Amino acid sequence: MLHNEKNKRVLGVDLGLKRTGLAISDELGISTRALENLIPRSRAEDIAALRILCEEFNVAVVVFGLPLMPSTQEEGTLAKRFRAFAELFGKDLHEHGLATKVVMLDEAMTSKLAAQRLANSGLAMKKRRSLIDGEAARILVEEYLAGAGGKAE
Repeated sequence: MLHNEKNKRVLGVDLGLKRTGLAISDELGISTRALENLIPRSRAEDIAALRILCEEFNVAVVVFGLPLMPSTQEEGTLAKRFRAFAELFGKDLHEHGLATKVVMLDEAMTSKLAAQRLANSGLAMKKRRSLIDGEAARILVEEYLAGAGGKAE
């Protein structure tokens, strides 16, 4: 399945052990919005759920956050686990005929920036906690789009 050139979206995925934040850009790469968090179940179910989102939203690029070690910028255990998941997901997309690109982006500071944005929004602390993962995913999408000249590849 090839993507319509006029309808290319970027999906941001902030993988987590308890919640995975998701966000999507509009077709023009101008705005982003958080989607409902994905609660991890099994690797196969999570990959299938993400694939369905790619199909539903006609996603051109999926951006996964990569949690590098703060002091060394190297990949620790969690980053290696997330990279392996992203690679399996990319293979699954290919096997299902989707021409969706999978990229990894350093997620340094996304959670902190997301927390600041939500704190500035005036939302109650309890509500902010439930939204932080999606907001971090929005930041991943925004950073990707800024680096790609505002357009999905």
